[in-house]
Amino acid sequence: MDILLNTAPAAVHTTGDTKKMKVLIAPACTAIAMVIGWFVYEQSLQDTKTAPKTIITEPIAVQVTRSTQKNLEKRITLVGNLEAGSQVEIRTRYSGYIKSMPFDVGDQIKAGEVILELNDSENQELVSKSEAALTVAKAQLKAQITSQELAQKAYQRLLVLQKSGVSTKQQMEEALASMAIEEAQTELEEARVEQAESDLEQSRLRLLENKILAPTNGFLAERLVDIGDLAKPDVALMKIVNLDHVRTVVHIVEKDYEDVKIGQKAVITVDTFPGRTFNGHVKRKAPVLDPQTRTAAVHIEIPNSDFSLKPGMHARVQIVFEHRHKTNVLPIASLTRRKDGPGSAVFIIGGNPPITEIRNIEVGINDGELVEILSGINAEDLVITLGNRLVDEGQTVTPIEVPMDEVLQAPSPIPQKTNL
Repeated sequence: MDILLNTAPAAVHTTGDTKKMKVLIAPACTAIAMVIGWFVYEQSLQDTKTAPKTIITEPIAVQVTRSTQKNLEKRITLVGNLEAGSQVEIRTRYSGYIKSMPFDVGDQIKAGEVILELNDSENQELVSKSEAALTVAKAQLKAQITSQELAQKAYQRLLVLQKSGVSTKQQMEEALASMAIEEAQTELEEARVEQAESDLEQSRLRLLENKILAPTNGFLAERLVDIGDLAKPDVALMKIVNLDHVRTVVHIVEKDYEDVKIGQKAVITVDTFPGRTFNGHVKRKAPVLDPQTRTAAVHIEIPNSDFSLKPGMHARVQIVFEHRHKTNVLPIASLTRRKDGPGSAVFIIGGNPPITEIRNIEVGINDGELVEILSGINAEDLVITLGNRLVDEGQTVTPIEVPMDEVLQAPSPIPQKTNL
C-alpha cells in the first residue's frame, strides 16, 4: 500500500517536465533556422556582387568586295508620258455631208491618200455653170473682136478718103472715137473671159477639195464623225498621228539645269516592254524655269521605226550627263563620312585577325548604284559594302567577300551573331 501511494506522485511530476521541454524547443529551432537563412542570404548576396559577368562575343560579320573597272555614266531618272511626234487635226474648208471615209481608227495612212470625201453634187453643178459662163464670155469676146475690126477698117477707109479731100474732119473724129470705144469694149470682154475662167478654176478646186487628202504619213488616231454627218469648217473630223518618232516632256530641277545639254543621250524604258531600252536625245530645253515648281521642261525625242512606242505610255527617262570608260568603281552603299571633316571615306579590312580601318577617298561621278573612285584605295583592298553602319574603326570583324557583280545584283543581309 505504501509503495503504491509513493510512486503515483512521481509519475505525475515526470510528465509535466516533458511538456515544458517541448514548449521551449520549438521557438529555439525557429530562431536557429532564421539565423542560418539570413547568413545564407547575406553570403549569396555578397557572392553575387563580387562575381564577374562573363560575355563571350564573336566578331561581327560584314560583306566586303574589291574595286573594279566599269563604264560609268552620271545620269538622272525622270518620268513623263509619251506623245506622238506630230499630230494633225483634219478639217474641211467648206460645209458638206460626208460621202465616204475609207480609213478607220488604227489604220496606217500615207500622205496624199483620200481619207474623207464630201457629197459633190452641188459642186458639180457649180462647175457646169462656170463652164457655161466661160463659153458665153468667149463668144461675146469673139463678137466684140469682130466689131472692133470693123471699126478699124472704117477708120482706114476714111484715111484714104481724107487724102482725096472727100471725108470731113467730123467723120474722122467720129471714126476715131468709135474705134476707141470698140477697143475698150474688147478689153472688157477679155476681162469677162478671164473672170469666167477664174470662176471655173475655183469651182473645180472646190470640187477637188471635197476629197480630203492625208497631209502626212501616220495612223488614224481618232475618227470624230461618220458617213452622213455634216462636216463644217469649225469641227474637227479626225486626227492623224505620226509615229516615226515619239517624244516626251520631262521636268528637271534647278540644280540639274546646267547639266542638261541639247543633243545629250537619253535612255527610255516603258512598262509594256520590260527589260528593253529605247535610245533618244534631248531635242529642246526651256529657257526659263517655272517659278512655282523651280523646274524646266526638257523635250526628249525618240526614234520609233517599228512603231513599238505609243502615245500615252508612261516612260522613265534617264538623261546621261557624263560618261567614264573603264574607271575604278565601288558600290555607293560602301561610302561613309570622314572623321576629319566633309568628304567621303570607306572602311578597309586588313590584318590578321581582320580589323577595320577608315580610309579617306576622292570620288567622282555616280549613277545611283556605283561611284567613281579617283584616289584613296588600291585594287587589292577589301572594302566593306554591307555592315559599314555597324562597325567602328579598329574593330575586329569577320569579312565575307562577294564579287562586285553579285553585290549589285542581289545584296544579301549579313547575319549578326552574339553569344552571351
